[in-house]
Amino acid sequence: MTKTTLILIRHGETNTNVKNVLHMPNDKDKLTEKGTDQMKKTSKKIKHLQADALYSSVESRALESADFISQSLDLKVQPTIELKERNWGDLSGKPWVEVENILNQLPLEERYCYTPTNGESWQKFEERLVPAIKAITEKNQGKKVVIVTHGGSIRALMPYLLNIPKEESFKYYPRNASLSIFELEDEKINSLVIDDISHL
Repeated sequence: MTKTTLILIRHGETNTNVKNVLHMPNDKDKLTEKGTDQMKKTSKKIKHLQADALYSSVESRALESADFISQSLDLKVQPTIELKERNWGDLSGKPWVEVENILNQLPLEERYCYTPTNGESWQKFEERLVPAIKAITEKNQGKKVVIVTHGGSIRALMPYLLNIPKEESFKYYPRNASLSIFELEDEKINSLVIDDISHL
């Protein structure tokens, strides 16, 4: 049987993360000093894994984070637009607690389909993420693949990766520079670690 390993990494800390507000689409916010240190430690942590491919969201904070991994693993970063964070439209730049209060008032199916003005629904977000992950794993069968992306992206992928109802994703808040590792064998996906920050 062919075993493929997916190593999902959330980017390092940014000032926007510190403020706990939603990033703007195509945000140029750089990693903080702490975020840089986090990614240096993460790159050391995964060096022994001997990964075969490295993909990243096209957002600046993800590409900056992926560069540390690239140097450690001697792999070229493959920017992938489908791995971007959810586009919150007019809610971008708002405190997360304010947005969460809006979302928590909606029944699950309404929340799933809710589209912020000029933004993207959870459903549409999921519909671009899951095919992207499937395409990456199909292209890299039997290999170890590192993907640098966003907390929201990893969270939205959990129902697919863990085969759980979508509301179960609320339990997961991947932290900056965390590792979530999965093994795919035929149609089965096994989680090895989720939101691991022991290296930090």
